[in-house]
Amino acid sequence: MNLKNNRILIVSIVVFVTFALFLAFVDAGVSTSTTGVEQKISGYSFSQPNSSDPAPTGVVYLDLKGENGFSVILEDEIADLLEEKGFKVETVSMQPVIYDSTALAVVVNKPDIFYNPFYSTATMDVEFVYSHTGNMEYLDMLIDDFDKPVVFSSMDGYQLLRHGQLTLNDTTKGLVTYPYYRRHLAENIAAGVVDKAFSDDL
Repeated sequence: MNLKNNRILIVSIVVFVTFALFLAFVDAGVSTSTTGVEQKISGYSFSQPNSSDPAPTGVVYLDLKGENGFSVILEDEIADLLEEKGFKVETVSMQPVIYDSTALAVVVNKPDIFYNPFYSTATMDVEFVYSHTGNMEYLDMLIDDFDKPVVFSSMDGYQLLRHGQLTLNDTTKGLVTYPYYRRHLAENIAAGVVDKAFSDDL
């Protein structure tokens, strides 16, 4: 009897460990999600562009700041979307200077993620600053004060600057692993950032 009980215990432990590893490392899920993204966008420009083409080199300098591994996933998702648009992406540690091509800085502010294999929720606040021409001189000011206006001088030539704040609220039900859920969140945020930053509308 003891031998049988020991076998059951060993099998139970193996099944539990296998399931735990599956949830922690495998990107898979069968679920339904309710995801909403609230957006607040400010745009500043001076004069009109000669064309709708990207800045001359076709490069986007990308910087993503955050406090955990989610930022790495989000950076990859944003880079993938930009490359699909035909840009070459170079990651940098963004400074308030003028780059030689389009620049995009993204900041993840204290993500609140509750993960459960069968029911997960998240609220995330994300900010971005985008400059078509690479002028990020106003970067720190915009991150500190969303409503502060930006004024370009007539000497600056064509400039287009956007500052966005996105709040994502998500509820996901079903069997999902932790990598799957984080990627799901990153895909939704990346789509919102790239859509608003690179929109044809000011």
